[in-house]
Amino acid sequence: MEAPKPILTGQEISQTIFIEQNNEKYPLNLNSAGDIITFSLDYNSINYTKKISLKEIKDKESIAVFLQYTPKVFIDVLKKLSETKKLSLVKKDNVINLNFELEIMFQKHEIEIELISKDKNIELIEKELNELKINYNKINEENKELKKRIEILESEMKEIKKILNQDFNINKLKIGNKSVIMNENEFDLIHLAIKSRLNKEVKELKKLYQATIDGDGPINFHSRCDNIPNTLVIIKSAGNRRFGGFVSIPWSSSNGEWKDDSNAFLFSLDKRKIYSYKKDGKAVCNHKNYGPRFGLGHAIYIGPNCIQEKQLYTYESYSSSSYNFNGDNNALSEDGKSSHIYASEYEVFQVIF
Repeated sequence: MEAPKPILTGQEISQTIFIEQNNEKYPLNLNSAGDIITFSLDYNSINYTKKISLKEIKDKESIAVFLQYTPKVFIDVLKKLSETKKLSLVKKDNVINLNFELEIMFQKHEIEIELISKDKNIELIEKELNELKINYNKINEENKELKKRIEILESEMKEIKKILNQDFNINKLKIGNKSVIMNENEFDLIHLAIKSRLNKEVKELKKLYQATIDGDGPINFHSRCDNIPNTLVIIKSAGNRRFGGFVSIPWSSSNGEWKDDSNAFLFSLDKRKIYSYKKDGKAVCNHKNYGPRFGLGHAIYIGPNCIQEKQLYTYESYSSSSYNFNGDNNALSEDGKSSHIYASEYEVFQVIF
């Protein structure tokens, strides 16, 4: 086996291997970000997961054996072990132990990694949440750090329960004239945000406009998108940032009219985040000489000829912004500052319920 290599931070790898056991094959999905490996195992219609740093993977004598390995070397090792049937699974309640044996530096190691089901994850989160609430009441209601952790855990638990309880299947969603910016698997985040605001299931996305095909001038946008409710704007900057916004009221060709829309929100596909509207009466601004404009302070503002000229603006750090970025000053733009940036593409879809 080749000698250990330094971990390459930022390295991303994704691969699926199969574990053969009792004449059945079980897919184990492996993903890495930096030195963090995410295991995702489908076992008898239940998904078991584990996210762990390479340096925390240990043998039974608690010796860290992967501290100096790259994710690629580690995943390649697991692939070879699966082919030689040295990977095995042991199920106990809601836990599956992934067992494997290998030889490193002429020493044999037996490794055991515990994978936990989503239901068990919820139990662990609920247990930690309840313990934190008890400690919070005992210590001090003004303990802001503890309160923040409680809010995060509550949000995570709600999102997991939504995913477990919903019958929405993203693969069945019709994305008419498919987006050249967003793939189908990325729409789930936006779908949940729309559903929570309008209480409706999205059935289809119908493309109304694409700047590189229909022209990037405001007249091109308004001729195709005015007077149509429930539209989704998706933008890709020249720096490959992908973001946009949803608005339920129609666009129009007025002379600078601000409109309120309690259902509006912005999003980042890259960060997988939703940025909510503050309901200050300025969700969008309609102007015949400009494209889509979301909120005060140019949260998103598409000017004329946004691709040929620098006529796309984003400004997350503006204190009076109509959208809540929660201190995320690099939510949309490359530098997080008020900036004129090139757009390489933008699209508008009609959301159909």
